[in-house]
Amino acid sequence: MFDKILETTFRVPILFKSQTQSTNVDAKEMVKNGKLVPFIVLAKQQLASYGQHGRRWVGNIVGNLYLSYALKITDPLQNHLTIFAQYVAVELCEILSNKFFIDVKIKWPNDILIQSKKIGGLLLEVTRNDNNIISAVLGVGINILDTPKIDNTPYLISCLHESIDVKLNFDDVLVDIIHALIEIVERFETINPGNFCEKWRLFDCMYGKNIILERQNSRTRGIDGGINELGELIILLPGGQRVMFPQGNAKISPGEAFSH
Repeated sequence: MFDKILETTFRVPILFKSQTQSTNVDAKEMVKNGKLVPFIVLAKQQLASYGQHGRRWVGNIVGNLYLSYALKITDPLQNHLTIFAQYVAVELCEILSNKFFIDVKIKWPNDILIQSKKIGGLLLEVTRNDNNIISAVLGVGINILDTPKIDNTPYLISCLHESIDVKLNFDDVLVDIIHALIEIVERFETINPGNFCEKWRLFDCMYGKNIILERQNSRTRGIDGGINELGELIILLPGGQRVMFPQGNAKISPGEAFSH
């Protein structure tokens, strides 16, 4: 396991760790200390994984993807930062769907699901100076062979292995995902936000459905209308109004039906 990774040449340098606390923390520290970007930190085991809203999960399972991508700061990244992680998540959904003939969906803002069960997610962490990004690290976690435990998760967790009928070769899947990820990040250079919003709706697991959005002490009930060009969630309210919600400390869940 991981032999093929160590033998494969990628367009972006891969820094491999047998064990670490967090690849995102490692990548951010390397950037801070002057390491040239882009580069990828890949771990066999990750002991202190974290995601949206500070949720932590058991990442010391061997057989899953724990990866952080230290990014080159380009004009598209500066100008469209708020949809970057969502863009990568949707492109990964499409690749996994086509490769394994399964229905892979996205849950706002950037969770990856199969049959309503989470198999992965992305977390973008940036450092700014005034309005400019100094550094950006994209964390990507995908459950390939095993299902981890996650604290306070609002939905079920699964892995790729449980969702397909054929036996997976972990090394082959890992190499394919990393090659695809590098290409996805490079394609972001030519992104058309409007076209991306249309593609998002194809993979949005809740698009057109009744949802409840919870943020801090408020709850908003309406219909999932997809996202706008800033990556904000569009909710169609019972009275017909459209409201936008930025990413942040919020979560969505299925809601009861109402007359629209």
